[in-house]
Amino acid sequence: MYLASTKFKTYLPDWATTVVLLVVFFGYLEHATPFIRQFSISDQSISHPFAVVERVNDVQLYLWAVIVPSVVLVVLSVVNASSQLDRLHLIQVSSVGLWFTAVITSVVTDILKCLIGNHRPDFLQRCGAAASTPAHVLVGLDVCTAPMGQGTVVEGLKSTPSGHSSLAFAGLGYLTLWLLGQYKLLNLLESKTTSRPVALWLVLCSPLLLAAYIALSRTQDYRHHFFDVAFGSFIGIVFAIWGYFHYFHSLLDANSHLPLDAME
Repeated sequence: MYLASTKFKTYLPDWATTVVLLVVFFGYLEHATPFIRQFSISDQSISHPFAVVERVNDVQLYLWAVIVPSVVLVVLSVVNASSQLDRLHLIQVSSVGLWFTAVITSVVTDILKCLIGNHRPDFLQRCGAAASTPAHVLVGLDVCTAPMGQGTVVEGLKSTPSGHSSLAFAGLGYLTLWLLGQYKLLNLLESKTTSRPVALWLVLCSPLLLAAYIALSRTQDYRHHFFDVAFGSFIGIVFAIWGYFHYFHSLLDANSHLPLDAME
């Protein structure tokens, strides 16, 4: 039975670490107060309007960057694996890799947000500075009337890096690598004998297009500056690559579709 096997138990510490980091992320980091950086009410880069309705909100982000990839991993593992034992092992390794990648990316991103304390493009509208605030000097949060609440003002100091961008490229980037590995698109031996339809390449790489849309939507909603999005995307890509290859063979390998400790 797979649940009683050493292969299954080997990954329990990874699952435990993922759960602990998930609790830290939602229980502390998402509500942590960032560094309070001074600002000027004449700064045009933080004078954009506050978008009440976001193109991709938090719930939609988690759905597209984590839940949908999780479902895809499970479904394709069931379809592609040759035996029940291999199927269950592939599902577990693929899933723990995805979830750990997503969670560690989010934790690192939030830590950086709090340390950097950069203002969002819509910060001044969140702040609602008092009419008596001098225009050409640096001021602090004490000038804010907080028309949308103090929590909204504090969130306005978490611009860099973009969490939507990092998580989107972490989850969907991991999924892209996983798909390329499962279908051996970069396998050098098979590529010499079997042509790969262009349509297959487009389908398997489409998660990256979705990640790019999610990231760029943050600039359209004036939640982030372009640098925030680029920085966040870089973080997500780095963790997607690290997370995937921590568990799977090289995409150039003949066994790219198998976990490193696959049951042969």
